[in-house]
Amino acid sequence: MKRKRILLVNPWIEDFAAYDFWLKPVGLLYVGSFLKSLGIEVELIDLMNRYDPELSDYTKVPKDKFYGTGKFPHIEIEKPKILSFVPRKYKRYGMPEELFRKKLQKIKENGSIDAIFVTSTLTYWYPGYFDTINVLRQELGVPIVFGGFFVRNQPHIAKKSGAYIFTKTDLRFLPKFLNDLLGWNLQNSEKDWFLELSPAYELYERIGYVVLLTTLGCPYKCTYCIAHRNWERMKFKDPYRVLDEIEKFSELLKIQDIVFFDDAILIKWQKHLKVILSEIIARGLNKKIRFHLPNGIHAKLLNEEVANLLYEANFKTIKLGYETSGKLQLETGGKVRDEDVVRAAEILRSAGFTYKEVSAYIMINLPGQTEEDVKNAVDVCSSVGIDYSLNEFTPIVGTDIWIELVNKGLLKGTEDPLLLNNTILPYWWNNMRIEQIRKLKEYAQEKRKLYTKE
Repeated sequence: MKRKRILLVNPWIEDFAAYDFWLKPVGLLYVGSFLKSLGIEVELIDLMNRYDPELSDYTKVPKDKFYGTGKFPHIEIEKPKILSFVPRKYKRYGMPEELFRKKLQKIKENGSIDAIFVTSTLTYWYPGYFDTINVLRQELGVPIVFGGFFVRNQPHIAKKSGAYIFTKTDLRFLPKFLNDLLGWNLQNSEKDWFLELSPAYELYERIGYVVLLTTLGCPYKCTYCIAHRNWERMKFKDPYRVLDEIEKFSELLKIQDIVFFDDAILIKWQKHLKVILSEIIARGLNKKIRFHLPNGIHAKLLNEEVANLLYEANFKTIKLGYETSGKLQLETGGKVRDEDVVRAAEILRSAGFTYKEVSAYIMINLPGQTEEDVKNAVDVCSSVGIDYSLNEFTPIVGTDIWIELVNKGLLKGTEDPLLLNNTILPYWWNNMRIEQIRKLKEYAQEKRKLYTKE
């Protein structure tokens, strides 16, 4: 019987800026595990893997900054015409095209590939996805299946890639999809891809860190966030399966950093996160692995017991979701208040975490946000001795805030996703302008200098 083979590809990023802040195609790796459970051979090319063993032969690879994060190798490319007014250089980040084509030729030499799966994340990165698909079409000439967040969020644009699009989040639709596409006779599967499978990190030869999910979804309905619309309900992976994944991948890939990218990891913490942390400590994993929570935990849900467990379990990065001070805290969903951030920061500092290990996300350029809102948020963080990062707002299609902006005529609703890039918005959108944002960033930098880093 002829073997069935599918190639998974994590595509290029094309943007004015990109940074490897623990970016891994976790969804694509779960697809890989699901395909393997169906008896399909799976291979992976991750164009954004800075640890690819061949990469340094083709380009200069920037050194790591901290805990496996760092700059991507890149080249300058021509800007899309719609972005010609932006006075910045446009770049392709990731693996050089020459090495990409070489890997594809090697795969072809090892036997025929039946199909290719390409994933996607941010909607305004789609030029990189399309360029990746074009190379794949030239080199392999087999059906290409395009999925991921961009495809689900903007299917009408994704179709312009010429690929077959897969818009489902439930992978149990895949057997029928592949049977119809390739004439296969795969049996239906009732496996819950998240609860029963692990991301297929074994497909990597070398990697600098591992990103895991212990939950899916979020019960909060923040107006600027799409997480609660991505999943019908929250799912909690068995804590002991999570521990097995930690042990398996840390040993297999010889990595020291594991990152949890949950949207709401503190929900039902006593039955979930507490068990995970306690087992990390009991198994001695905290002696050899560093853990990170970069996705903005809910400050309101943090308590002393959780903070002490996080500290003992060797967590080195704790990000608090702050977003903004002022009246917008309630108007955008009421997830957090200033006093919640202050209380959480004090709890974490009392547990032993340093200034460098705890920081808060502060959003900038939110509709209706004032400069004082941003400055006050910076001041709150400074007053309790935690760091902060200013992240510019992106209106995500389908969120409550996007719908409101369209209804008010502040957005047309038909904008090219490239124009909704948070880097681009201040150049054309009538909210905060470039000069205002620059001054706010300068304020944040000056404020940071006023106290000593630990």
